[in-house]
Amino acid sequence: MSSQSFLSRVGKLKLKEFPEFAWKTASEIDYRARAERFASEYNQQYIQTGSVKPLWHFMVGVFGVAYVTVWPTEYRHMMAERRGGH
Repeated sequence: MSSQSFLSRVGKLKLKEFPEFAWKTASEIDYRARAERFASEYNQQYIQTGSVKPLWHFMVGVFGVAYVTVWPTEYRHMMAERRGGH
């Protein structure tokens, strides 16, 4: 199922119908097979060719997770500073 058809189907639902639809749709998709296929294709495309991109992907991923994790604390600090709490 493409993301467009999924979103168009979600758009036609009433709010009460969404949980049942989401549960049914999620159970139809084989996540394990998708993850295995992704890992296999990634291995062939980047690892087997000796590319440096996996290192880049790892670094960007770590930066993204760190930023998202620390951002709320930094935001609270900034707001307290604006209110004169520091």
